[in-house]
Amino acid sequence: MAEQEHFEGFDNAPEEESRSAHKREAQAIRKLVEKICDLGDQSFKSLVIPQDVKEALIIARKLKPKSDERRRQLQYVAKLQRHYDDSDLENQVNMLGASAKEDPNTMRLEKLRENMINGGVDVINAFCSLILDTDRNKLRNLVKKAKEENKSQDGDGGELQKPNSRALFKFLKTEIKRAQVEIPAELLK
Repeated sequence: MAEQEHFEGFDNAPEEESRSAHKREAQAIRKLVEKICDLGDQSFKSLVIPQDVKEALIIARKLKPKSDERRRQLQYVAKLQRHYDDSDLENQVNMLGASAKEDPNTMRLEKLRENMINGGVDVINAFCSLILDTDRNKLRNLVKKAKEENKSQDGDGGELQKPNSRALFKFLKTEIKRAQVEIPAELLK
């Protein structure tokens, strides 16, 4: 009887990525790029993105939202982004929270955060009088850290990550959501 050779065709993992997997990956990058394009100005500026991708995104953000030009530009941005690791960028976007389209309060929260950093004690007191059971000490510490972070990064000229500003934003967002109140206009001046 002839000796049977072992066929290893299905025992090993494929060396190449399948076409379907490649398409899924490309589609995921495309969705990530669209999400970044829809972010508010403050959130977009806080992202650390390769320069060529950032320039292409800035062009896409200026185009009409549902136009073919924007769609093609976003395809180009996704093509550029495929040359870089997108897991870090995805983590940055997830850390930011919702975009302005997903949460209309986002822009107001960003303005409130900036006012707290720049306005000091008066804005903190006004916020604490709006939501009485807010942890005032935690809020003061977050504002203080974000203010120090802004001062240390202003001289650098580059756009670095701002974890303390993000932490302040998240704290404000959860407090307002928990108390179920609207952000008054006087806090946004």
